[in-house]
Amino acid sequence: MVIDERRKAQRVEADLAVTVKGGKGETKGRALNISTSGIYFESPYHIAPLTKIRLELIIPDPRKGELPVTCDGVVVRVEPEKKEPAVAQYRVAILFTLVSESSLKILDAYIRSRLSS
Repeated sequence: MVIDERRKAQRVEADLAVTVKGGKGETKGRALNISTSGIYFESPYHIAPLTKIRLELIIPDPRKGELPVTCDGVVVRVEPEKKEPAVAQYRVAILFTLVSESSLKILDAYIRSRLSS
């Protein structure tokens, strides 16, 4: 059986600090992977699907230092699906809905550098 890949953007593993604003305020998390169309990250809080959020990332650049990236997005998946008291970290998938051209260039350069290493 062949499974079609639905993603159109190349995804890379990442270990980036993420600040999420929306839903229940502001929270910090860690990115697990990222593309120019979305991010998958760990959060200490459950964020319900379809929640609109703003993400702030710091992308490392060997020549320019740390570069800020801000994106708007919507939660498309959270694991586990329901809030559970025993869960310390939730895995949250975000589809970007708005990324400035400058932020998109930073993301694209970061992803390309990860693919070539």
